[in-house]
Amino acid sequence: MSADNRNFDSINVLSLVDEAQRQIRKRIVAGDFAPGAPLRDSVLASQMGISRSPVREALRMLEQAGLVRKAANRSYRISELAATDIPELASLRVADEIIAVRSIVKNCTNIESLDKAIDRFRDAEATPSEIAEADREFHSAVVDLAGMPRLSARYAELSDQIRLALIAADFNHDLVSPIAVDRHVCLQTALQAAVRTGESEEVVQIWEEHILRGMRVPDLFR
Repeated sequence: MSADNRNFDSINVLSLVDEAQRQIRKRIVAGDFAPGAPLRDSVLASQMGISRSPVREALRMLEQAGLVRKAANRSYRISELAATDIPELASLRVADEIIAVRSIVKNCTNIESLDKAIDRFRDAEATPSEIAEADREFHSAVVDLAGMPRLSARYAELSDQIRLALIAADFNHDLVSPIAVDRHVCLQTALQAAVRTGESEEVVQIWEEHILRGMRVPDLFR
């Protein structure tokens, strides 16, 4: 896909690298670039109205996050994740989210903040990108509630890679917004019940099934 400078926001000069990384990442996970598409620092810098140096650093950060890769000619390209990567990514996602869920239950963490993530579903338009972003926000909020910064950072990178893999595999979220809301309200309700009882096994099973069904690998651990 072509990169149009009208799709970029103005950048705060106090945080060029972070802002460049944020904007490029946003367009990558939105599917604005095809898998394997080149990302030239000179072109991106020109479009964002900044020098090449912060763009190069932003691309290096995105390489560490697994969203881009350095080609043989030392230019960058969008990572080419595919459907064959999804089982591994699903396994890692289950592991991270279950760690968070067990921690929330063990520590009797207040989960009222998830109401905001549920509202995001209600506000979302019934489009794959809107629903996918609402889904991401909900699950990221759950992981953040565990209060483990390293887990949250690892999960954020994993979520981006999952998004690329689903885009490459042409997995559309075959949900309309009301169904997505209902399924995540069920997760929230199950987690709240587990927090009250201190028992996590049932919510862990519900959570795992939700993730694997959503990523179309329901038999992964059987």
